[in-house]
Amino acid sequence: MKTRLIGALLAIALVGVLATGALGGQAKKAATIKVGVSLAGYSTDFWSSYVAFEKAAGKKYGVTLVGPISANGDAGKQATQIRALIDQGVNALIINPVDSAAIKPTLDFAASKHVPVVSVDVAPTQGKVYMIVRADNVLYGKSACNYISSHAKGSGHVAMLEGDLASINGLDRKNGFLNCMKAHSNLKVVQYATKWDTPTAVNDAKTALSTYSDLKGIYAHWSGPVPGIIAAEKAAGKFSKVGAANHVVLFSNDGTPQEHGWIRAGEEDATISQPATLYAQFAVFYAKQAVAGAKYHAGMKTDHGSKIVTLLGNLEDAIVAPVVSKSNVNDSTLWGNFKRK
Repeated sequence: MKTRLIGALLAIALVGVLATGALGGQAKKAATIKVGVSLAGYSTDFWSSYVAFEKAAGKKYGVTLVGPISANGDAGKQATQIRALIDQGVNALIINPVDSAAIKPTLDFAASKHVPVVSVDVAPTQGKVYMIVRADNVLYGKSACNYISSHAKGSGHVAMLEGDLASINGLDRKNGFLNCMKAHSNLKVVQYATKWDTPTAVNDAKTALSTYSDLKGIYAHWSGPVPGIIAAEKAAGKFSKVGAANHVVLFSNDGTPQEHGWIRAGEEDATISQPATLYAQFAVFYAKQAVAGAKYHAGMKTDHGSKIVTLLGNLEDAIVAPVVSKSNVNDSTLWGNFKRK
């Protein structure tokens, strides 16, 4: 997947014709730029892949990455780590916030030190950043709802295994799913708060399987619980392949190679391909653009199919994240298939 913003962006901005709405190109050449990277964690396949893609993007754009440093899900630890990165003299920061609200004092501190911030995957609900690189997570939930409601047979319950609702991603996925499900009175949603904890999510799936004999679907906000859910269905004697009459529809988010494998095997129905490649590439790109002083505004279109929008007072490159099912799981442009090339 070869994506890049149109090469003349900065030059266009300087001559004042940015109002055309097209943007793209390579980041402005500059002296060596140090970009500090703080992630909530990177133990999952998605985030370990992101780290590899980000290293490649650093080379592509000629910047030095300091990190990534993992906060291991601890917002206080992340704040301390980011201050340390700033003390080390980084020119810009890429942050994947542990907590969308708790990150505000850290963003304020970075601003006071004139260190621009790019937020990746998770948006802050408070505080200012240069750019958010993220997909529309409300659409994630809506897509899961549309898929499950159109494939579930008859009436019954649907279990939603929620991410951490302190993260705007978890909250958006939840709200997108619930708002869409209001139109499907034959399906009743049962919510489970897991805070992105895989063992908790798997145990909640087991509870749903044993409690609701009419369970029609399971929506997991991320990919981590999927193998445990499949194993739990098999252990309970409730597993059947996609398309079978009594199949429990299983939909997740991430688009990892493992999810693609389960979809090919008929064990999982679908997922959202959260584009790790584009997240990594454009997080680094915008960090370099921030140092260069490039300006953006809402409404600008990109050559990778997205649009610059406003989210909670900040600009966001709303990256496109497609649904992946049996029909398109072998698409070579999906990041989850890169390891199969």
